[in-house]
Amino acid sequence: MRRSESEANRARAGKDRRTVLLALPFAALALGMPAAAAPPADVDPRQRVRLWYEAFATKRPALLDNLLAPGWVDIPSPPGERAGPDAAKKTLALLTTAFPDFDIRIEDIIADGDKVVVRSRITGTQKLAFAGIPARGGRLDIQAVDIHEFKDGRVVRTWHTEDWMTGLRQLGAGPR
Repeated sequence: MRRSESEANRARAGKDRRTVLLALPFAALALGMPAAAAPPADVDPRQRVRLWYEAFATKRPALLDNLLAPGWVDIPSPPGERAGPDAAKKTLALLTTAFPDFDIRIEDIIADGDKVVVRSRITGTQKLAFAGIPARGGRLDIQAVDIHEFKDGRVVRTWHTEDWMTGLRQLGAGPR
């Protein structure tokens, strides 16, 4: 079966676009520009912070690389965890492995100065052990509140509080 001329042109154009997109980081390096340049400081942090929630909801930890500062601090951080984006990526992997249908949805965003407060809803079905609780197929549905501090377009610090008491009860730990 022979492709039409327009189909062939579309296929070539798609290939050309992919080639250009793949070449951009190398071109940036050749020109002495950083491949993952910092975002402009004037970008609305209420829009930037959405990357955090998108990374977790879509299981794409690479999104955090363009959002978190290299020395990002998680408060409270997991015991023994160092500062930096890799800590957030570990948390993302832990949560999305234990809860394969893990989802986090933004309910409210409030910005004041260099801080953005996000109230979110976290849901998921436990399929693997989590926090010492064996998997029983329990459904998690909790609220979280995060305060993200921005500097130069990146999150440098995040304070977070999740309703783990309710969540752990939902998973079968303690009285219902």
